[in-house]
Amino acid sequence: MSFVIVVTPAESEYRDATDLALLPERLRADLEALRDEIDERFPESDAIGETGALSERPTIEGVGVVIHPEVLTRPLVVNAVMRFAARRQLLVTSPELGLVADPRDRIDIDVHRRPTMAGAAITDHAVRGRPYGTLPWVTRELLEQLLAALVVDGDRLELECDAQRWFLCERVDGELAVSVADGPDTALRARVLSPGHLGLVADAGWAWARNDADWTAFFGAPEVSAA
Repeated sequence: MSFVIVVTPAESEYRDATDLALLPERLRADLEALRDEIDERFPESDAIGETGALSERPTIEGVGVVIHPEVLTRPLVVNAVMRFAARRQLLVTSPELGLVADPRDRIDIDVHRRPTMAGAAITDHAVRGRPYGTLPWVTRELLEQLLAALVVDGDRLELECDAQRWFLCERVDGELAVSVADGPDTALRARVLSPGHLGLVADAGWAWARNDADWTAFFGAPEVSAA
């Protein structure tokens, strides 16, 4: 099965429609505009073996915009599609990535990999050379995949709301050092786990990003003073 990204309306009653004509005008316009924006943003491979961003032009099938990234440019396209879809409140799915990015579960984040971008799967041609990529929202599945890319001491994944609220996971001495600052008057929470506990870290980051009431259970009592 080929790798695809599908963008649909977020509302379930519209996702089940079989044709654009059955959607409200605003949704039809949003889907068509997203298709055209992706078409303009990324080139298409013209020959076998050529590296292009898309293997074919984006199309609308039913009520979904279907996008086929090339192998080497999949992360670039995923990132761009999520950003373009976010401002239109559209749902982004990719079965092969286990990705379901719902704009109703949303947080603006920065993802960093230091000291190198190699393998981080977050860069974009428009911001090449910058040590971070911005995603319009984070999903539990995507978060675990990014955590799995932390393979060298110094690699880090940071979810940031502002200068005083962030969730950080950094590779230190082969371990995963996790810390959270959750406001100017709260203590810094910290915990160190082995790389075999990616799922636990992803659960904690996802709970923090959505502000679940029990996200602090991962850390227990605060260990380090924020001051």
